[in-house]
Amino acid sequence: MNGLPAPRRLRLALLDDHEVVRRGTALHLSRDPRFSIVASHAGSDEFICNLQRTPVDVAIIDLSLARGDRSAAELVQLLRDRFACIPLLAFATLSPTTHISQLIESGISGIVSKAEPLAMLSDAIVRISRGLTRLPPDFTLPDGCQQLSRNEREVLDLVLAGLTVSEIAQRRHRSIKTVSTQKTAALRKLGLRTDVEIYAMRRQLGAM
Repeated sequence: MNGLPAPRRLRLALLDDHEVVRRGTALHLSRDPRFSIVASHAGSDEFICNLQRTPVDVAIIDLSLARGDRSAAELVQLLRDRFACIPLLAFATLSPTTHISQLIESGISGIVSKAEPLAMLSDAIVRISRGLTRLPPDFTLPDGCQQLSRNEREVLDLVLAGLTVSEIAQRRHRSIKTVSTQKTAALRKLGLRTDVEIYAMRRQLGAM
């Protein structure tokens, strides 16, 4: 098996109104021992009904469904309201007008362009199942860094100082889980994915 290891076999639900794309994606993912396809639908109503009765680890959704179905904004809001614990991965055709930052703010955990190799989709699934964010490789740092809360800013500063999550938790008298959540939220808002990317943006982040 290639790619990021999964802690267990992940249960996946697919939503895409294009049958060729949906079936091709399901075929690719079903060949990977890390995944099990438990739902695959063309319409959001059937997809939502299945999520209500079937345990799912990651939901993979297209952002542009058939005419008469829900818009991307409506769909994401509904899924976040009803299934807050299920990470959402957008597998979609992206354009220069796609507002990636807004998608992340709305509750999408990761985004993979349909122009990327399918191997990228597989690793993105594992990444967001771990509570991380996955963004397209050509996405740049957004300007909205003022959206960070005070706690998120303080945690990020300590990460830049070289402290681990455990060390930050001890210094700030917080649980490791709390600090990890704040760090993940800061990364998501900044469009970053790893500590390496944080250090690479050290100069820009230090000026904010």
